[in-house]
Amino acid sequence: MRAEMSIMLNVKDVERSVKFYSSLGFDTRWEDTGDDDRLNYAGVGIGDAVIALGRIPTDRRGMAKDYADWVSTPLGAGVMITVELDPVEKIYDLAKAAKAPIDSPLSERLYGTAFMVNDPDGYVVRFLRPKGKYA
Repeated sequence: MRAEMSIMLNVKDVERSVKFYSSLGFDTRWEDTGDDDRLNYAGVGIGDAVIALGRIPTDRRGMAKDYADWVSTPLGAGVMITVELDPVEKIYDLAKAAKAPIDSPLSERLYGTAFMVNDPDGYVVRFLRPKGKYA
Protein backbone atom coordinates (compact mmCIF):
# COMPACT_ATOMS: atom_id res chain seq x y z
CA MET A 1 0.00 0.00 0.00
CA ARG A 2 1.27 3.46 -0.87
CA ALA A 3 0.64 6.25 1.60
CA GLU A 4 1.78 9.84 1.67
CA MET A 5 1.45 12.46 4.33
CA SER A 6 1.66 16.20 4.58
CA ILE A 7 1.21 18.51 7.51
CA MET A 8 -0.55 21.85 7.91
CA LEU A 9 1.04 24.39 10.25
CA ASN A 10 -0.74 27.48 11.50
CA VAL A 11 1.75 30.35 11.32
CA LYS A 12 1.77 34.05 12.06
CA ASP A 13 3.41 35.11 8.81
CA VAL A 14 3.32 32.80 5.78
CA GLU A 15 5.87 34.87 3.82
CA ARG A 16 8.36 34.58 6.70
CA SER A 17 7.78 30.82 6.93
CA VAL A 18 8.18 30.31 3.16
CA LYS A 19 11.46 32.23 3.28
CA PHE A 20 12.67 30.11 6.21
CA TYR A 21 11.83 26.78 4.57
CA SER A 22 13.25 27.95 1.23
CA SER A 23 16.56 28.64 2.98
CA LEU A 24 16.59 24.94 3.94
CA GLY A 25 16.14 23.73 0.36
CA PHE A 26 12.33 23.55 0.15
CA ASP A 27 10.60 24.84 -2.97
CA THR A 28 7.23 26.56 -3.11
CA ARG A 29 4.49 24.22 -4.37
CA TRP A 30 1.52 26.61 -4.22
CA GLU A 31 0.47 29.98 -2.84
CA ASP A 32 -2.86 31.64 -2.10
CA THR A 33 -3.00 35.38 -1.51
CA GLY A 34 -5.66 37.11 0.56
CA ASP A 35 -7.49 40.35 -0.14
CA ASP A 36 -4.68 42.22 1.61
CA ASP A 37 -2.10 40.85 -0.91
CA ARG A 38 -0.42 38.82 1.83
CA LEU A 39 -0.12 35.07 1.64
CA ASN A 40 -2.93 33.21 3.39
CA TYR A 41 -1.63 29.77 2.46
CA ALA A 42 1.44 28.26 0.87
CA GLY A 43 2.84 24.81 0.39
CA VAL A 44 6.56 24.12 0.57
CA GLY A 45 8.17 20.84 -0.27
CA ILE A 46 11.39 18.93 -0.52
CA GLY A 47 11.14 15.69 -2.45
CA ASP A 48 7.78 14.13 -1.57
CA ALA A 49 7.62 15.86 1.83
CA VAL A 50 5.14 18.76 1.88
CA ILE A 51 4.41 21.30 4.58
CA ALA A 52 1.33 23.48 4.15
CA LEU A 53 1.41 26.84 5.89
CA GLY A 54 -1.73 28.72 6.87
CA ARG A 55 -1.84 32.27 8.18
CA ILE A 56 -3.60 32.86 11.45
CA PRO A 57 -5.83 35.91 10.99
CA THR A 58 -5.16 38.71 13.44
CA ASP A 59 -8.88 39.49 13.65
CA ARG A 60 -10.45 36.39 15.20
CA ARG A 61 -14.00 37.75 15.43
CA GLY A 62 -15.21 35.86 12.36
CA MET A 63 -13.68 32.54 13.41
CA ALA A 64 -15.40 29.60 15.01
CA LYS A 65 -14.61 29.67 18.74
CA ASP A 66 -12.87 26.28 18.76
CA TYR A 67 -10.56 27.36 15.91
CA ALA A 68 -9.86 30.76 17.51
CA ASP A 69 -9.01 29.04 20.81
CA TRP A 70 -6.78 26.52 19.05
CA VAL A 71 -4.72 29.10 17.15
CA SER A 72 -4.43 31.26 20.27
CA THR A 73 -2.35 28.60 22.05
CA PRO A 74 1.45 28.72 21.78
CA LEU A 75 2.39 27.64 18.29
CA GLY A 76 4.75 24.72 17.93
CA ALA A 77 4.29 23.57 21.51
CA GLY A 78 5.22 19.91 21.57
CA VAL A 79 5.19 19.49 17.78
CA MET A 80 8.11 17.85 15.98
CA ILE A 81 8.05 17.27 12.24
CA THR A 82 10.48 14.73 10.81
CA VAL A 83 11.64 15.04 7.22
CA GLU A 84 13.45 11.90 6.09
CA LEU A 85 16.01 12.40 3.33
CA ASP A 86 19.40 11.21 2.21
CA PRO A 87 21.36 14.47 1.91
CA VAL A 88 20.93 15.42 5.57
CA GLU A 89 24.44 16.94 5.65
CA LYS A 90 23.57 19.24 2.73
CA ILE A 91 20.45 20.49 4.52
CA TYR A 92 22.48 20.97 7.70
CA ASP A 93 24.95 23.13 5.78
CA LEU A 94 22.04 25.17 4.37
CA ALA A 95 20.60 25.60 7.88
CA LYS A 96 23.94 26.83 9.21
CA ALA A 97 24.39 29.21 6.26
CA ALA A 98 20.87 30.57 6.80
CA LYS A 99 21.58 31.00 10.52
CA ALA A 100 18.53 28.88 11.27
CA PRO A 101 18.07 28.24 14.99
CA ILE A 102 19.62 24.79 15.30
CA ASP A 103 18.13 23.02 18.29
CA SER A 104 20.28 19.92 18.00
CA PRO A 105 23.42 19.70 15.82
CA LEU A 106 24.03 17.06 13.19
CA SER A 107 24.93 13.80 14.89
CA GLU A 108 24.64 10.03 14.70
CA ARG A 109 21.85 8.62 16.76
CA LEU A 110 20.39 5.18 17.34
CA TYR A 111 17.84 5.80 14.57
CA GLY A 112 20.11 7.58 12.06
CA THR A 113 21.89 10.81 11.24
CA ALA A 114 19.84 13.83 12.26
CA PHE A 115 19.67 17.43 13.34
CA MET A 116 16.83 19.68 14.48
CA VAL A 117 15.91 23.30 13.85
CA ASN A 118 13.20 25.56 15.21
CA ASP A 119 11.08 27.32 12.62
CA PRO A 120 9.92 30.94 13.14
CA ASP A 121 6.74 29.82 14.94
CA GLY A 122 8.43 27.35 17.28
CA TYR A 123 7.79 24.12 15.39
CA VAL A 124 10.72 21.71 15.68
CA VAL A 125 11.80 20.20 12.37
CA ARG A 126 14.07 17.16 12.46
CA PHE A 127 15.94 16.25 9.30
CA LEU A 128 16.84 12.57 9.37
CA ARG A 129 18.57 9.94 7.31
CA PRO A 130 17.21 6.85 9.08
CA LYS A 131 19.18 3.65 9.50
CA GLY A 132 18.64 0.07 10.53
CA LYS A 133 15.13 -0.92 11.52
CA TYR A 134 14.10 2.78 11.40
CA ALA A 135 14.80 3.08 7.67
